[in-house]
Amino acid sequence: NKRRTHENYGQALSTAGLLDEALKQFKTVLALPDDGSVPMRDVQREIGVVYFRLGLLDESIVAWKKGLEYAYMDAGLLNNISIALMKQKRFDEARSHAEMASRANPYMPEPVNTLGEIHMATGDYTKAAQYFMTFLQLRPEDSRGYWNAALAFERTGEYEKALRFANQFLAMEADPRYRQAATQLVNNLNIRMSGGKK
Repeated sequence: NKRRTHENYGQALSTAGLLDEALKQFKTVLALPDDGSVPMRDVQREIGVVYFRLGLLDESIVAWKKGLEYAYMDAGLLNNISIALMKQKRFDEARSHAEMASRANPYMPEPVNTLGEIHMATGDYTKAAQYFMTFLQLRPEDSRGYWNAALAFERTGEYEKALRFANQFLAMEADPRYRQAATQLVNNLNIRMSGGKK
């Protein structure tokens, strides 16, 4: 009846995609007496992740906000809330939470990427590109940043920059699904840069 055991089991179930079973384990953690083995912030983080993966966005936000009650200004929780709000198209609230996350931990790349995605979704492609460039400074090994930067620069009409980042993404990404989309983008950019001639 140790909390840590149930949390570890819940994490394993969540990773395996057995979300309902994982949720039961995390709720068991909450029902057991606090033995000091699991910070409440972490339990609420895990519960929020399960709800998010189940598509229950409101419930995930509630769980992560409960986590913040135990860990004020936790950058990871704030960023998670921002992503859920963005999926609900609550862009102002999403931006506010991502900015708080970035201020709480300026060296954490995820909130910067989230801010870039929010600006992409709201049509401010120049600002989005700036955030993706900052993300790449913080995490240059993450191919996602190159892809996002390529998309942002394509939208701003800076095709040479977009091409450079798309090619960098292709050099790093092994997944054939993503490579197919990137190859198509590179081809489209080359056509645009040659004046529309194939």
